[in-house]
Amino acid sequence: MQSFETYWQSFSSLFGAKEIALSTVYQLQKDAPNLVAYTLPVVFLLTIIEFVVSHYGTHKSYERKETFGSLLIGLGNLTVNLLLKTALVCGAIWIYNQLPWRMELNWYTLIVCFICYDFCSYWSHRISHYNRFFWATHVVHHSAEHYNLTVAFRQSWVQHFKTVFFIPVALMGFHPVVFLIASQLSTLYQFWVHTEAIDKLHPFIEKYFGTPSNHRVHHGSQEKYLDKNFGATFMIWDHVFGSFQYEEEQPIYGLTTPVANKTNPFVLNFHEYRDMLHDVKQSDGVKEMLFFIFASPAKIYRHKLNKVQKEAKPKVTYKLMVKIAVIGIILLLSQMLAAQEQTAPNLPTPKGKDLLFFLQRTPDANTVIYELNYKSDGMIDSQLPIKGSWIRYEENGKTKALTGIEKKFAYGVKCKALGNDVYEIRLAAYQKMPMYLLKSETDQQYRMYIREEGKNLLLKRVFVKINGGSFWFPKVQYIDLFTTNSDNGKEILKRINIDG
Repeated sequence: MQSFETYWQSFSSLFGAKEIALSTVYQLQKDAPNLVAYTLPVVFLLTIIEFVVSHYGTHKSYERKETFGSLLIGLGNLTVNLLLKTALVCGAIWIYNQLPWRMELNWYTLIVCFICYDFCSYWSHRISHYNRFFWATHVVHHSAEHYNLTVAFRQSWVQHFKTVFFIPVALMGFHPVVFLIASQLSTLYQFWVHTEAIDKLHPFIEKYFGTPSNHRVHHGSQEKYLDKNFGATFMIWDHVFGSFQYEEEQPIYGLTTPVANKTNPFVLNFHEYRDMLHDVKQSDGVKEMLFFIFASPAKIYRHKLNKVQKEAKPKVTYKLMVKIAVIGIILLLSQMLAAQEQTAPNLPTPKGKDLLFFLQRTPDANTVIYELNYKSDGMIDSQLPIKGSWIRYEENGKTKALTGIEKKFAYGVKCKALGNDVYEIRLAAYQKMPMYLLKSETDQQYRMYIREEGKNLLLKRVFVKINGGSFWFPKVQYIDLFTTNSDNGKEILKRINIDG
C-alpha cells in the first residue's frame, strides 16, 4: 500500500509545474537543443553523396531544374521557420500556462509526446490530401517527378497553417521544450525516407514504420497509390484507419496534373492558390465558392469536369431542332441502305518499322497509329517520343496527322521521361492507365508495354467500344488491350470496363 502511495505521489509531482514567463522565451529557445541545425551538415552530405551516385550511375534520380527548385524551396522554408519560430514558441508557452496539468521538463515525457505528435501528424497529413485549403499547403511536396533526398526540402512556405492540428498535443500539458524536440525529431525522421537508394527493409519494419519503400508509395501518382501511407514515423495509424499500401510496382512520381515550371519556388508554392482563386471567381454562389476552397481535390476535379460537359451541350432552339430532325432522317436512311449491303470487312492491321501500337474504335472505319517520333538528328525526341496519326481507309489508306483538338481530348498522348530510356505514356482520353515505352531486352528496340502484377505485357492493339454519347464526350463502354506476355509469348486480352 505504501509503495502505491509513493508511486502515486511521484506521478502526481509530474504535474502542476510552474508557469513559464514569456519574457524568458529567448532563453528557452537557447536551452532547447536545435536538432535540425546540428544535423544539417549530415543532411547535405548525404544529399551530395546520393547526387554523385545518381550522376555517375545508371539510375538517374536527379533532374537539374527540379533539383534547383527543391533547393530554393528549402532555403525559403528555412527563412520562414526562423521568422516564425519565436511566435510559435510563444504560442506553445501561452497554452502551457493556461493548463492546470502542466508537466515538468522530464526526458521520459518525450516518448509519450512523440507518439501523440506522430498521431496528429498522420491526421494533419491525411486531411491535407482531402481538403483543398490544406492541400494547397502540401502540394509543393508532391510536385517533384524524381524521388530523391531533395524532395524532403520541398516543404511549403505556408505549412504553418497546419499547426492547428498539433494543438491537441500542446493541450496535453507537455513542456514546450519537449514539444519542440518531438517536432524536430519527426522532421528529421522524415528526411531519410525520400530516397530510392534504399530498397525494402525487414517485413516487420516495413509494416509498422515509415520507410523509403512506404513513402515512395505515398508519392506515387498511380491510382492504387493515391492517398496512401500518411504516417510519418509509425505506419500503425495507416493500418488502423485503412490507408496502408505496400510498394508493389515502381511508383510514378509527381502530381496527376504536373506543374510546367520546375524551378520557380513561388510558382511551385502558390500555384494551387492561384487555381483556387480562379475557381472561386468562376463559382456560382457562396456554396460552390466554399466547395472550391474546402472540398477534396478529387471531388473538385470531377465537379469541374461535369460542369464543362454540361456547358458543352448546345442550347436547343427551334432552328436547331429542325436541323437535328433533318440530320436524323438522313442518318436513318443511310443506316437502312447500309443494312442492305454486305458487312464491311475487318480493317487491315497496319505495319511499319517504327509502329508501336494502333487504336481502333467503333463506329469509326479508320485507325490511329502510334509510332516512334525522331528528331532531325535521328534521335528519339525525349519530350514527345511518340506521335499519333490517322490511317484513313475511307480515303484509300491516306495517312493524316491528328488535329490539335484530337491530340488534346481524344487520341493524343502525354509523355513523361522516367530516366534510363524509359517513358511513361498516357492516352489523353484515358489518363488513368499508364503505359511504358522502353527498350526490349531481346533486341534493344523500343516497344510499348503495360504492367500487370509486376510483369511487362507487350501492347499491340487498343480497341475502344463506343456506345452513344457525343463527338466531344463519347460514351466509352469498354477498352480492350491486346497484349503479349514478354516471358512466354502468350496473348492476353485485358478489358477495362468504363460504362457501369
